[in-house]
Amino acid sequence: MTGPADAGPTSLLRDQRRATVARYALTGVGLLVIDMCVFFVLARVFQVTPAASQLAARTAGAVAGFFGHKYFSFGNGRQGAAVPVRQALLYGLVTVVTICISPLVLVGLLALIDNLVVAKLGTEVVMVAFNYFCLSRVFR
Repeated sequence: MTGPADAGPTSLLRDQRRATVARYALTGVGLLVIDMCVFFVLARVFQVTPAASQLAARTAGAVAGFFGHKYFSFGNGRQGAAVPVRQALLYGLVTVVTICISPLVLVGLLALIDNLVVAKLGTEVVMVAFNYFCLSRVFR
């Protein structure tokens, strides 16, 4: 049961945070589709190594992700002109870090789990959590 105290600022903040997480998840599903398509086309069709395929897939997802997260997930596309430049630079930094880390996570998981699909999905779970933490600060 909810009472009058549940409608206060804390409840509103919690609801806003949940909505942001939901939008982040929806954007993430779209980005995952892009990422997986690039990854598996490169790895399976063109026989590119898993680490190089991961690098290309993360890069493609990152470019699409900037616009998806900025305008949909965190919904702050109406900020002034200086903010997008700052956000783009910070997003780029987060992206470079995740692009560098994700192949290492993938190779590590492949050493533990000899299944490319499971290792790829596991890598994405780790990277989603890391990205949400970082991007929630970039797109304030």
